[in-house]
Amino acid sequence: MNKVVYQLLLGIICLLPVSLFSQDVHFSHIHASPTILNPAMTGLFNGQVRFIGNSKGQWNGLTKGYRTFAGSVDMRMFEFNREDVIAGGLNIISDKAGDLDFTTTAVLGSVSVLKTLGNHYFAFGLQGGVISNRVDYTKIVAFDLEPDIQAGAPDKINYVDINTGLAWFYNFDRYSNAYLGVSASHLNQPDVSFFKDEDLKESLVNYRKYIFHGGADVEVNRKHTVMPSFIFMDQGPHREITMGSYWKYKTSLNGSRNSASALYFGGWLRWYAEKNYVGTDAIIAAIRMDFKNTFISLTYDVNISTLTRASNGAGGPEFSVIHIIDSIGNRRPTKIRCPNF
Repeated sequence: MNKVVYQLLLGIICLLPVSLFSQDVHFSHIHASPTILNPAMTGLFNGQVRFIGNSKGQWNGLTKGYRTFAGSVDMRMFEFNREDVIAGGLNIISDKAGDLDFTTTAVLGSVSVLKTLGNHYFAFGLQGGVISNRVDYTKIVAFDLEPDIQAGAPDKINYVDINTGLAWFYNFDRYSNAYLGVSASHLNQPDVSFFKDEDLKESLVNYRKYIFHGGADVEVNRKHTVMPSFIFMDQGPHREITMGSYWKYKTSLNGSRNSASALYFGGWLRWYAEKNYVGTDAIIAAIRMDFKNTFISLTYDVNISTLTRASNGAGGPEFSVIHIIDSIGNRRPTKIRCPNF
């Protein structure tokens, strides 16, 4: 392999924690990973305990692509006057990308406080934990390895990560609401470099990520609901916005207007905004089924960026399951009716 080409490829490998992980794991289906999106979403659901599982594959037609798995559990731990809540949760994330099996594993705990002020509800969340990155140098194909690797450069790093968020929602009535949220990740800007070059250390910190998101449930009639939503992400030189909506059809009613089961169809458009160019990235299609307290969704994003020359439009499928336990023991449910994420 040409020496210059090899050094260029090695430089890309060394910057993987910045160029890839600095953009962070995130799912196209923004409704299916609320506590990853914003720590303030911890405990914001109608019930006592919530379990969430997510699986995603991306760009597998180009290289080994991305394979992402995430699991979380959150619960309402303390309730005051049936209107204020303290909740806690745990997120476990695993992501593997590329031919060198660049792996990210995160274990993050979160706590949130939900405060009722009249018809308005405010939540504040904190999240922190440990993240591990690993790369497999043995899979590098080259005549000569870079001296730092030959000398025993670390193939694994660990660091602490701290995130926070705020959320607000308002119930127009029993069946319609709106919500907004903002979160900030990597507040401590952890060092994510494998090679401890003091001259480069400042550029190898994880960019802070800022997210602004929101949505609404708007009941059209007893059977039909429209659920528009958006999300804006800003991290270093990368910006992304996703906008779209679900249409919800209540296939059966439990009582007067409460849904015992429902079917959703949705579509979103995602844009990107880099330093010198802006464009459309993907069309996201989703279908979801609710049966009592179990929600199953399947999402697929179709690539429409310039990468379609290589991807042929193939993006990646996502699968998620959410299950909620209504109550534990003799605890009565709160008066708060949260949005349907």
